[in-house]
Formats: sequence, C-alpha cells, structure tokens
Amino acid sequence: MKSQLEKKYQRPINKLFFIGIGGSSMSGLATMALSQGFLIEGSDMIASSYTEKLECLGIKIHIGHHYENIPADVDCVVYSAAIHEDNPDMIKATDLNLPKIERSSFLGLFSHIFDKTIAVSGTHGKTTTSSMVACLLQHAELRPSLSIGGKLDEFGGNAVIDGKEFFVVEACEYVDSFLKTSHSIGIITNIEEDHLDYFTGGLKQIKASFNNFGKILPADGLMIAYGDSPDVMDVVTDLACPVVTYGLNKSNDWYPENIVYDNVGKPSFDVYKKGVFYGHYQLIIPGEHNVLNSLAAIICGDFLNIAVSTSISAMLKFSGAKRRFEFRGEVNGINVYEDYAHHPTELKVVVDACLNYDHHKLWVVFQPHTYSRTYFFFDDFVDAFAKADFVILNDIYSDREGNDWNIYSEDLQKAIEKKYGIPTVTISAFADIVDHLTTHLCPNDLVLVAGSQTINHVAFDLVDKLNELYKS
Repeated sequence: MKSQLEKKYQRPINKLFFIGIGGSSMSGLATMALSQGFLIEGSDMIASSYTEKLECLGIKIHIGHHYENIPADVDCVVYSAAIHEDNPDMIKATDLNLPKIERSSFLGLFSHIFDKTIAVSGTHGKTTTSSMVACLLQHAELRPSLSIGGKLDEFGGNAVIDGKEFFVVEACEYVDSFLKTSHSIGIITNIEEDHLDYFTGGLKQIKASFNNFGKILPADGLMIAYGDSPDVMDVVTDLACPVVTYGLNKSNDWYPENIVYDNVGKPSFDVYKKGVFYGHYQLIIPGEHNVLNSLAAIICGDFLNIAVSTSISAMLKFSGAKRRFEFRGEVNGINVYEDYAHHPTELKVVVDACLNYDHHKLWVVFQPHTYSRTYFFFDDFVDAFAKADFVILNDIYSDREGNDWNIYSEDLQKAIEKKYGIPTVTISAFADIVDHLTTHLCPNDLVLVAGSQTINHVAFDLVDKLNELYKS
C-alpha cells in the first residue's frame, strides 16, 4: 500500500492526516493505514466512540477543524466526500502543497493489494450483506480483510487487514465511490433513488453508475444481483462476467421457500439453487430483508467453494452489524432497538420487521438525515411510518448541506398525522425525547430508534432511564 501511494504521488509518504477521521469508513481506513506502517493524525468535528478507539491506538485526534491542525511533517491528506475546499484543514493542506486523496480513492488503492476483492453495493443492505460475507469467510477460515460501514464483534471493528487473498468492502455509490475499487466479485442488493444531491440526473444516472460498477468485474469474476428488481437487472445485462440472480421469485437462480418467523421475528427458510434444494438456514437477526441479504452471502460462499454446512453454521451465528436492528435493552417488558435506517425504504423494511415481533404498541423515533433526502422522498417517508402506533421525529440532521429546500421535521409530522392519523410529535432535544417516552410507554411496548447519525444515543439513554424508574 505504501509503495502504491508513493508511486501515485512520486514522493516519500510516511505520515497521513485524515480530515473527517471520526466517520465509520474513515476511522476504519485510518486503522488499516496504521497497520501498514503509516504515521496517522486526524481531525473531526466531534469526539465519538470511533475517535476514542483511534486515540487508544496512539493516534492524535484534533476535535474541530482548524487551520493549525495539520503539522508540517504530514506527507499526504486523506479526506471524506463531506469535506469541502473551504474546510480550514483543507485550506492548510493546499497552502502546504500536500497531495490530497479522497476516501474512496484511498480505499481503491487498498483493494489492489488483495487477490480477490468482494464489493457489496446497493442502495440498502450493503453493511449487513458485506458483514455476512466477511463472517462467512472468517467462519470458513479464509482470513478475510475488510472495510465496511458497521462494527463487527467477530473482527473487533469495521476495518481489518488479515490475509492477503480476500478483501470484503462495502461499496457505496455516493459520489461514485464504488468505481475506485478493483473487485472480482460484485453484489448489488437493490437500486433506488438516493443521494440526489449528487445524482442530479436521478435514477437514470444512478443506474449508469451501477452499470459501471459491474463493468469493473473481470470475465472470470461474478456478479450477484437481486433479480426481483428490474432496475438491477437492467444494469447487469452487458457485463463480461457471469451474473447470478437471487430473490423471492422462483424465476431467480437462487430463492428461499418456507420462510417462517419465530415470536421475535427471526426467520428460518429453505434455500434453492436452480430449483434444487440447497440447505435449510436459520438467522438470529429478524426480517425478510435479512433473508435476502443472507442469500447474497450464501451465493458468494458457494462461488468460493465454501461447504454448505459451513455456510449454514455461519449464518446461524451471525449476530448482525452494529446499529442494524440492534437490541439495546428490555425493561418491564419494554424492548428497545436501534437501526441505521435513513432512507424511506430502509425505514419501512425495519418497521415491517418489528411487526413480526410480539409487542403491544410500536413507537418509532426517527432522525431524518439531510434536507435534500427529506425533501425528495417526503411522501415515501410519510408512508414508511404507516404501520407505527406512535412517531417521534427529531430535527433534520445535515452535515453536508444547508436547508435550501425549506424543509423541516414538523412538515413530516403534519403529513403523517393527516394521512394516517398516527400521533406524531417533533422533539429537538434527546433528553426531552427520552422523557416523553418514559412518560407514555406501557409494558410490552416496542421502541425503534432509527437514523444514521446521533439519534442512537436516545436508545441508550432510554434504557438507562427506564432502569432508573423501575428500580426506584
């Protein structure tokens, strides 16, 4: 990796500075770079569990972006797509005439050092599916390296360099990031409109981008595609490599049958390959969407000649990536979960998963992410809450754009109440959300805290508050 970076910029590179180092992907890349012998320093707006872990590794972290952050001994700057040229750290890097490399390009360089990179893409399900693939390979003792968006207990984090044969990467389409990796196996879990602040051409531009993602695959590689989506099938028709499809429809190469859920929504199902029974699987994570995610991982394992028995065992042991329908606690029969869902389809899927869980009333706490997403998918967000009993909205969180659309959570609130008659409130302070919940929750209620940013703190704080109330 070091030699490739030095070759790219024709200069010795020993120390890297990461702008936005506290992000899930950036923190993982910083950890991987550290393992490759680089000296690392970085900055982010706020302290987090990611920055705390990096500090424990001896990495100096600057909280806040300031011109003085980057020291004179830095040789190269790595930055995330959310960082703009007017960022003080970026200005300093420019003034020092330092080479700057965007996160996806840096990840792309990493992909070149492995024999087989498995890139998992799609509008939804990337983190869970890539996590399943990584855990399957680990269970098969293939020692995968990985860079994904969620933490995995099995690997002690979200980015690890171990063996040099397999590299599992979560391939994000935002700003065409997934076109920078060199991958031999690709997965497309689904395609929908998202990131319309970048994909201004809408679905047509998004599909063209996914098609380019597929064209990176070599002739002896494999594309694993969600066959129930016409949009996915459109983008894999002209690839050089074989395409294998999966989905609920029996017209796919792989499909599940006899899906049964237990009282907490965990599925068991039979898997069929080309119409022939392949194996009976059980998951300990809930939802039909995870049946589909597991199918993609199972197909990948089959392509790599992993035994069916190993695949069955790995899927049964997979406990999920952090912040993907993650259980936070149970107090007086009240169960609290959190999920990373921030797109309306993701939100609807996880709400549907909650309905398979025995409960009294379903409370959904949601923090919208970005004004543009809230504006462009407004009606879809409203419909995503249709099966909730109560909804609490937090203010829109936007870390990369201003409110050019004049959109607010209160607009969602009014629309949800008008269309579905669901009691809905907008509450800004996390502490006030917790107070509202503890005042109104009843035994056996189910609470889902959803959103990709800081709203997950509500789940932790709620469990703590409930424990205090019922112990006193």
